[in-house]
Amino acid sequence: MPAGKSRRGAPAAAPGSGGDRIGALPDEILHRVLSFLPAQQAVQTCVLARRWLDLWKSATGLRIVGADGKEPAPFGEVREFVDSLLLLRGRSPLETFEIRVAGDVVDVRHLRLWVRYGTMCNAQVLRLKVHGEAPAFLRLEDPALASRHLTKIVLRGLVFNNDFLDFSRCPVLQDLKIKDSSFMHAERISSLSLKRLNITGMFNESSRTRIHTPNLASLELVVTGGRIPKIESMPLLVSAGVEIAETCDCCRRSNNGDCDDENCIGCILKDTSSVFLHGISQAKSLELGAGAEVFIFRRDLKWCPIFSRLKTLKLTEHYVHALSCILKHSPVLESLKLYLLVFNKGFKGNVKMSGRFNPTELPSTISPHLKSVKVRCATVDRRVLKVLEFLSKLNISFSFNGKKRKAGGKTSTT
Repeated sequence: MPAGKSRRGAPAAAPGSGGDRIGALPDEILHRVLSFLPAQQAVQTCVLARRWLDLWKSATGLRIVGADGKEPAPFGEVREFVDSLLLLRGRSPLETFEIRVAGDVVDVRHLRLWVRYGTMCNAQVLRLKVHGEAPAFLRLEDPALASRHLTKIVLRGLVFNNDFLDFSRCPVLQDLKIKDSSFMHAERISSLSLKRLNITGMFNESSRTRIHTPNLASLELVVTGGRIPKIESMPLLVSAGVEIAETCDCCRRSNNGDCDDENCIGCILKDTSSVFLHGISQAKSLELGAGAEVFIFRRDLKWCPIFSRLKTLKLTEHYVHALSCILKHSPVLESLKLYLLVFNKGFKGNVKMSGRFNPTELPSTISPHLKSVKVRCATVDRRVLKVLEFLSKLNISFSFNGKKRKAGGKTSTT
């Protein structure tokens, strides 16, 4: 290349001359640099020089966000800008397409048109986030996403219809994250290609959403209301976390959902299938959390599966009543962690206790591979002592603050 010239004919800055060093970069690098800017700022670079006039049109990423790049864009203020932007940009390929908007009223039709534009540009990553008190309701006629290029989708602040969460027309989708959304009208979440699924939201109060992702490797599910979804078989599952903050699954007459009253909307009459335990039973690492005692979990225990691959188990207080059953059905368990008197995933615990035991002295019903038992709690009260007493019957004692705790609260110096 002749001295004094850069790629695409742009003048090159001589070393140490203090010239336009950024402008001397190849177009391919500038396209990537522009992809990190909010769309408003990326478009404004067209006034820098003649070479920059159309560079923004080929940026590998398009971010419809607030001008500062951090906050969501007010939908009413950017709607016309985005419509014009997409029209002028053309069909240049995209790697990432992000829409982050806020407003009292967000026109879902516009959002769908913008998303369709992203899929037509072969975007591999789609982020669609609606902020504010009013969620965006997807219309009944809004079809499911269709793209042979999408590998990751992140959604927030949506009320889904029955079809949108059918990802059969996204054959290479690997990652799906949905936060602060409603599944009230969604009967099914399905994908044959999905590997990682992370969901936080409210579900239907009268029927169960079904999760059909047979090739899933990682599941994170937080139910903030409604009925716990039906989790179908996931034979390739490696890690799973299920947290139930609140649920309308209940029965005033029976803890096990078998009161035999045909008018009881909480029970599931003439149905002996598991709701979620069987679906996650192949996980190697499992974390179960709840803000209160979970009726449907107690019901599922009636048909407790074998956790044949489970090596690490974490339970919060409201699952401890099932500890005996789960231990008997976890033949290769290596690590057990109990978080008591708290419902907070990031909780570390004021009191930390480590179990001591001889593997050869454990009951035959407990995994011979068990290596670690730990308890975390805010304080040691009668409920914690009850758990420790149960574990002591398995020949597991605990030490904390330099002392070893035996059943009944008796201590001896370690």
